[in-house]
Amino acid sequence: MTQAVHESIRILERKHDWLLICEQRVSCPVDKTFLFFSTARNLERLTPPFLKFHIHHISSEPLVAGAIIDYSLRLHHIPIRWRSQIEQWEPPYQFVDNQIRGPFKLWRHTHTFRADGNDTLIADTVQFNLYCRALKHTPILTWIHNDLRTIFEFRQREITKVFENGFECVEIPQS
Repeated sequence: MTQAVHESIRILERKHDWLLICEQRVSCPVDKTFLFFSTARNLERLTPPFLKFHIHHISSEPLVAGAIIDYSLRLHHIPIRWRSQIEQWEPPYQFVDNQIRGPFKLWRHTHTFRADGNDTLIADTVQFNLYCRALKHTPILTWIHNDLRTIFEFRQREITKVFENGFECVEIPQS
């Protein structure tokens, strides 16, 4: 499983930024899959414990376009405050969150859900950039890429567990 997960995560350098692409299939219809991702609290479940991820405030749940999420985490013992805004909200097929305060110069995360029979193909595409692009010539870029791979590998394993264990165990936002 680890090898398959690793191969489904790619980081590509572009002219002015990087693109992380992470794909996986779950055995669940697209509308139910999207329901899981429409509550920000489930992000805590998909984030590795070593990050000590904690949501402080969600302006709207279930999420909608314009919603703000404030959270904190620790990366290599460094405390990080992060604020994201839901830039696009297109249930049950896509949403985009954009970092408006945090460790990256640019962090735009597109979550895409595509029906494939009774399954759903989930794609995470993250466009990101560093505050100091010159860091790409240092070992720090490798460190960042390795951290991102570790985080998204964990996320893929947790998504698999969530959907293998049945949707009943998943926190679903109330209407």
